[in-house]
Amino acid sequence: MAEKKDPETLRITNQFRSKTGFVYDLKCNGERLTINITPRQNTGDAGEWSVEARLGSSPDAKSVPAWGSTRLDALREVGRLWTSQATELGLPTFDWDAVATALSNVRALGKDKD
Repeated sequence: MAEKKDPETLRITNQFRSKTGFVYDLKCNGERLTINITPRQNTGDAGEWSVEARLGSSPDAKSVPAWGSTRLDALREVGRLWTSQATELGLPTFDWDAVATALSNVRALGKDKD
């Protein structure tokens, strides 16, 4: 018998390579959170890694981008910005530590220098 998934538990539902990085779809409490992780593309970029979090994948979805020296630093900044802008932008609440754990479990936040 298949085990029922708790809709309140944050989980990765899809992951794939994009043209410039990696994309992870997560779901929690009926909300879809899409995380796009890309390395620096230009010398003028604000950091080594960019993380963008958005509600779903539509072009007009609300999003919060941030840069950091590591993937984890960029994700932490996205979480901080998302939380601080949640009321203003009408964003749902996510447990950003759980997001970091889920992404770490699939090595999305692994070594930045190979």
